[in-house]
Amino acid sequence: MDRTEREPLSTDEARYPRTVLAACCVPWDESGEVAEELFRASIADQVAQDLRHLYVFGTAGEGYAVDERRFDQVVDVFADESRRHGVDPMVGLISPSLPVVIGRIERCVARGIRSFQLSLPSWGALNDAELATFFAQTCGRFPEAEFLHYNLARSGRMLTPDDYATLAAAHPNLVAVKHTRADYATVHGLFAKAPALRHFVTEATYSYASLVGPAGFLVSIASVRPRLAREYFDAGVARDADALLAICAELLEMSGELRRAVGPGPHMDGAFDKIFAKVRDPRFPLALLPPYQGASDAAFQAFRAALRERHPRWVEA
Repeated sequence: MDRTEREPLSTDEARYPRTVLAACCVPWDESGEVAEELFRASIADQVAQDLRHLYVFGTAGEGYAVDERRFDQVVDVFADESRRHGVDPMVGLISPSLPVVIGRIERCVARGIRSFQLSLPSWGALNDAELATFFAQTCGRFPEAEFLHYNLARSGRMLTPDDYATLAAAHPNLVAVKHTRADYATVHGLFAKAPALRHFVTEATYSYASLVGPAGFLVSIASVRPRLAREYFDAGVARDADALLAICAELLEMSGELRRAVGPGPHMDGAFDKIFAKVRDPRFPLALLPPYQGASDAAFQAFRAALRERHPRWVEA
């Protein structure tokens, strides 16, 4: 049998739906306040394009940069607009302070929000005992909520398949993980050792992860054309290796165009994601909250021109 005819490594027993997970960037006006009309329009656009599992305040959503006032303002708008369209809001929690994380969860729960995206405190890498305490004080403290863990290098500790096997057994409301990097061996281990968790991966990894197990798709650059992002996701569900590889090749070429347009870094992820949002809506501002620097308008124009010239199907008429 060829690879596509084999059974996946694990059956789908995950606690969270297999779906496309998409970030909502926050547009800031010239005074650094949320541009509410544009924010609502961007949420509505994603829902209209059949992206119904949305979150705010990951790295792309500048969850690391907001104060408590802006956090509450954005959450209120995001929750209201999400519910207007019949989707459940997920709120990201990024802070080196566990009490701040707990306070944000408490305020969100009081607003009726039940889905959260956790990042480990990043001032210092957590040891095993500290890791257990962090999840006990979040997942364990709020059993009525559900949690996705955002596994990224900025936290100082990348969790392993063995870590997730332990955490999933201890916390039934830990339901998913967002992986920013995962090689083939790690992907294999995730499905083998932590099948109760939905594992979301980005464009480059999804092409092989979905052939190993029931991966979720964490959309990034493919968000410039949500219909095609959904096509890529569906190819993974069907385990269509030819379609996966063809679309992945396009997306990798587009990523190269993006890097050339923006120029040498370092850049925060939001600098790229706001370019994607601006491709969808030219009114969307590129600015990040200070001190971080967003992409330039010239970079946006260069990327959009590259898409139109070399990848026209990824740009809506």
